[in-house]
This record gives sequence, C-alpha cells and structure tokens, in this order.
Amino acid sequence: MTIVKYTNAHDIIVKFEDGFETHTQHSNFIRGNVRNPYCKDVYNIACIGNTSVVDCGKPKKSYTCWKHMIERCYDETQRDKHPTYKDCTVCNEWLCFENFEKWYDANIYTIGDERIEIDKDILYKGNRIYSPETCVFAPKNINVLFTKSNKTRGEYPIGVHLYRKNKKSKTCKFVAMCNDTNRSSMKTIGYYSTPEKAFLAYKNYKENLIKRTADYYKDKIPLKLYKALYEYKIEITD
Repeated sequence: MTIVKYTNAHDIIVKFEDGFETHTQHSNFIRGNVRNPYCKDVYNIACIGNTSVVDCGKPKKSYTCWKHMIERCYDETQRDKHPTYKDCTVCNEWLCFENFEKWYDANIYTIGDERIEIDKDILYKGNRIYSPETCVFAPKNINVLFTKSNKTRGEYPIGVHLYRKNKKSKTCKFVAMCNDTNRSSMKTIGYYSTPEKAFLAYKNYKENLIKRTADYYKDKIPLKLYKALYEYKIEITD
C-alpha cells in the first residue's frame, strides 16, 4: 500500500495495489495494520468486501450462507466429505461477500419457521456454478427432493433396488422406492420384473411428488422456482 494523501499523523489515505483506498492513521500504516477488505484471504480465492460480517454481535445469516457456499466449493476437507460438490464453483461476482449480500437481501424470504436454503441446480438441472442467474432460495422440504445418494445406489437406476424375498430365493425382482419430503419416510412404489420398469414407476411417482410439493408452496415461493419444479424431469441417467 502507498500513502496517496497525508493531512496529518491521524489522517492519511492509503491506496492498495488493487486500487482500494481508505483513511487511516500513520501509525497503522507503519505497523501494517491497515486491512484491504478486497484481499482474497478466504480460502485464497474470496474476500469479504466493504461490508460487515456481523450484526448485533452475531454472524449475519447472509454471511453464514456465503461462507458455507465457499467452503463447499473450495475447502478440500468439505469436498472430500461431500463429493457431489467436487466440481462446483462460485462465480467471480460472488467471490466477494459484499456482492453476494446484496443478492441475498434482495431474494431471501421466509415461510413460517421453515428452513430456507440456497439451491444451484433446480432452475438448471446439472448446473455446477453458484451465481445470481442459476441460484434460488428454496424451503428445505423442496431441496431434499433433489438430494441423491450416489454412493449407496449401486448398479441400478435412481430409485431402483434389487429385491429377494430371502437369501435362498432364486427369484429376483426390482423394487421402486422414493423418499418423500420427510426423508425418514421411504415409500415402496412397487415391484417389477426389470429395472427399467421399476425406474419408470419411480420417475412417474417422483415427478408427481415434485408437482404436488410445488402446488403446496405455490403462493409462498418465487414463480421461477415453481415453474422449474413443474418442468423438472427425472432421467434414468440421474
């Protein structure tokens, strides 16, 4: 940083290499105690910007949301725990919390005491980038409908499992099962002779479940989220 204006020892203006300027005291300059809020010191890729991360002594909800998003994408420990975020990134604009906070404040909403979460791949299926264009806030009861467990799926399509009456039985069938909005509740849809038939049953049930959930929240969620839910299609490659 460079002193670009010196009024007196208690009032100087310093300029950082990225162009950011701030008032400070000369003693702070000498000690190196002047902070550049645009320094990318969050996982060496993101910055806070010219705003506060606390409100009334507690972390802002917008900051907590932003920090968790950055962690999911750039903290190696988190990516190891949640492989589905391995190739996810955050757009350049949101690598600054100051910018993200403006979007958060303009788009967040409440539905009673329900938990509202940021989602990146309902509006655009398969999307891997967090950005203002691709993200939307959704109730947790909607978000869980799109949670996948690739590790435990096995070789069959999504929603399909191999079924035997007992270990000695030679007769195998394929069962279609689906988590409802209450993830502790697994519904058995039916038993079928092939995995393809079981998948079609799952697809039909899951798409209808998504539509029913959309209708329940119709007047409580953004219109673009409602439309995305109604247009969402389950594919055998999911």
